[in-house]
Amino acid sequence: GDFESNISNGSWLKSAVNMMYKKKCTEDPLYDKLVEAYVAAEPSPEASVFYAGMLVKKNNMTKAREYFLKAVDQESDPFKKADYLYKIAQILRKKGLKSKARKSALEAVKYKRSMGEAYLLIAGLYASSANTCGTSEFEKRMVYVAAQEMAEKAVAVDPIHKSRAQKYVKSYKASAPDKKAIFTEGLASGSLYKVGCWIGVTVKIP
Repeated sequence: GDFESNISNGSWLKSAVNMMYKKKCTEDPLYDKLVEAYVAAEPSPEASVFYAGMLVKKNNMTKAREYFLKAVDQESDPFKKADYLYKIAQILRKKGLKSKARKSALEAVKYKRSMGEAYLLIAGLYASSANTCGTSEFEKRMVYVAAQEMAEKAVAVDPIHKSRAQKYVKSYKASAPDKKAIFTEGLASGSLYKVGCWIGVTVKIP
């Protein structure tokens, strides 16, 4: 009853959606109906984000990304833009689109320099590619050096998530090539090395 009489009432829909979201009632079919009505009645960055979230739940990642991007366009607050871009990066990561996920994460950082999570997301993408981005043991281990550099950026920019980021730095460091492996490759510590495949970044040999 309430829903039918308020189907085009943006502010009513907004509070109804927010209330259900807070109560964790997002699995209720009514929630989806409310969100769809809300995005139609009152296009706004917030409505787009709720709608995108609903699409993620339904596994419609392509359309979800479209609505997150819409939210980025509609939003004037740079920190909120960063959050939406980070969400897009997470969606792309789930879809296995690593290079596109990195691009979104880097865009998020442009709007919010202290966003350590964005760097950690990229570090994680690198680490998960170690086996595919190297043929030899040494090449694979050098991928962790690229991951470590990203985690170090998170430590540098984000005081709030610093201790979490430091744990990542430590674990990537442990997977990097040791002195013996570097010597066996005939390479020198401190010289530059290009990590291949989709990563394509130049790092310093530890």
